[in-house]
Amino acid sequence: MSYLVLARKWRPQSFGEVIGQGHVTRTLQNALGANKVAHALLFSGPRGVGKTSVARILAKSLNCESGPAKDPCNSCTICEQITAGSCVDVNEIDGASNRGIDEIRQLREEIRFQPVQCRFRIYIIDEVHMLTNEAFNALLKTLEEPPAHAYFIFATTEPRKIPETIHSRCQHYEFRRLSETDLAAHLDRIVAKEGLGLPTEATQLLARQAQGSVRDSLSLLDQVAAFGAESYEDVCQALGVAGLATIEELADAIFASDVSKALSILNGVYEMGIDLHHLARDLLGFLRDLAVIKKVGVKNAATLTSLSRERLEEMGKGLAKVPFNTLLQAMDVLSSGMDELYRSLTPKTCLEILVMKMCSLQEFVHIDKVLEGLERLLLLYEGADAKDAVTKDTIRKDASLKEPLNTQVRPETSSEIHEGCALKQQDDPASYPEAETDPEKMWPEFVKFVKKQSPSLGSVLDACLEVKSRGDDQLEVICTADVRGEMLLGRERTSQINSLASRFFRRPLNISFRLKREEAAPLENGAGNGNSTQRPNPRDELIQNPLVQETINIFQARISNVTLFGRYKKNKRQRS
Repeated sequence: MSYLVLARKWRPQSFGEVIGQGHVTRTLQNALGANKVAHALLFSGPRGVGKTSVARILAKSLNCESGPAKDPCNSCTICEQITAGSCVDVNEIDGASNRGIDEIRQLREEIRFQPVQCRFRIYIIDEVHMLTNEAFNALLKTLEEPPAHAYFIFATTEPRKIPETIHSRCQHYEFRRLSETDLAAHLDRIVAKEGLGLPTEATQLLARQAQGSVRDSLSLLDQVAAFGAESYEDVCQALGVAGLATIEELADAIFASDVSKALSILNGVYEMGIDLHHLARDLLGFLRDLAVIKKVGVKNAATLTSLSRERLEEMGKGLAKVPFNTLLQAMDVLSSGMDELYRSLTPKTCLEILVMKMCSLQEFVHIDKVLEGLERLLLLYEGADAKDAVTKDTIRKDASLKEPLNTQVRPETSSEIHEGCALKQQDDPASYPEAETDPEKMWPEFVKFVKKQSPSLGSVLDACLEVKSRGDDQLEVICTADVRGEMLLGRERTSQINSLASRFFRRPLNISFRLKREEAAPLENGAGNGNSTQRPNPRDELIQNPLVQETINIFQARISNVTLFGRYKKNKRQRS
């Protein structure tokens, strides 16, 4: 007798032997016990998870000589014939090769006749989504009102390709992928009964490579047994995959930013003939397990991964110094490049690029740190004078502010920053001055009002030095010739301030802003000595600006180029 592969030898013959599909087997057994089995059933799910096997078990349960029963006896003549595939009343049809309307017409002619030796005539159509539209249309009426002695069981991996008219006439059962834990436990039982002597790590690797398919895992186990594997390393060699030690060594090199070692490991794996797509997928799974350990701890990670507790503790200690954000960034780089890797004509080069990117993660600044630095700069701009020193924890208060500002952002300040100085709409009209009030005298109160509406916009008004009335509803504001003063000249801020002024003073106002021009610098002590104080070069003045210096300190940056514009460029032309 020819060799019977493990996938056929260990095919389940009763509902109790089906693993990982309890939601399906329980429903079918209850329907059998109540004699309420639907005449048309649709089984969908990934390959190798038990769809056709459950269909055969259901056919045996319906036609068993001691049935219909919740489980077939597997000892009567009918059960043995169905198991062997020789029962004339149970027809298994391949939908891929019998997909035309002629085959369906023949089925409709046969279904009218009573079964020869069984209780029911059963049609199992595998890959039913391969039928043509004409074949589906020919099957509609028969499927909706079949003879009392007929049952249809459809199996497919693509349920979305089945017409809705067919789908609505069937009870739909969705089969699931098996977890690595359940599949590895199933393989351990088979390994023990077959006497193969493989360690648990080997069966876990087989389960991981099978991706939830029982048939695929048994086919891989057959391949490993033919190789004569007795250890985890033998299994890796037989399957052509990198072992866990290689994956961990590659991850260590990546997080140590050791590009030379990482590329050397990658080149060694390539020369061994290992599939680079499998290597990338295994590395991504390893990083995922590390991230889970880092986030939830070893105890909780034991239920979220297929690794043993001892292995989880070992992995947690080995890469304890790797930040969680770095793990996420590495996973993001690798997962986003997987599609390109599968399409690439040079997968080795593509994977080398991904590895070098992951090795360079230490050179990148996380977005949270960038946002934190920007908020610090905004706070410095809003409340710190150019002469104030910026310490690590506190920004000293400006002379025009009543309260010091801390580097820690208050919730309301943070929201105002991210909303782009959005103006609040809720205020108390009773606090507004009368319409005939002199705006020049009420200017300080107006500044307070603006600060309540938009603190960042109000802080810019601290640059105002003098307010002059230029006729009815016309105000001219002279402001400091610095960055804040120049921001007041912008059309958007001027429009916002005019809108707020109209609300506050209860009449339309047109406010214009002008920078105060600096006068010539006074002479040094001893005017007769001919030495006058030199105004700093505009380029040097811009570099020494407190905001520029604080930006350099926060982001650890350096100045590569300086371009003069605005008042700096104008002053330079005047001096020349």
